[in-house]
Amino acid sequence: MGQLVTQFFGFEVGDGQNVRFWKDKWCGTTPFCEAFPSLFVTATSKEAWANEVWTAEEERRRSWTPSFNRPFNDWEMEEVGRLLCCLDGKMVRVDEEDRVRWVESKDGVFSVKSLYRALLLVSLASFPSKIIWNSYV
Repeated sequence: MGQLVTQFFGFEVGDGQNVRFWKDKWCGTTPFCEAFPSLFVTATSKEAWANEVWTAEEERRRSWTPSFNRPFNDWEMEEVGRLLCCLDGKMVRVDEEDRVRWVESKDGVFSVKSLYRALLLVSLASFPSKIIWNSYV
């Protein structure tokens, strides 16, 4: 059951110490390793934390700086552009902690109702709601 539910959790990056840049869902609904597989293959540090990929030398010079094993080929530039679009406006906030968020609700807060709806969409078999929600009182 845990694996079924954890797919609906993501992160909001604060200080970036507990969010993996490539493998956690923090910018959209898919981890970067799945959304940008050819870039992930060439990434130098596949286990990098978000704060390790964030550079903040000065107030004006803040940027994401993932490192790669080689220069990009022409056919990879579209994927690089899509990654940059995803990162646009995202930043590490040193004064805040990373937070877990529920991706199945607009406000990021878990509710049983949103879990039920999410499981209905994922479930191949129909959910036995009449058995579970039936009250004998």
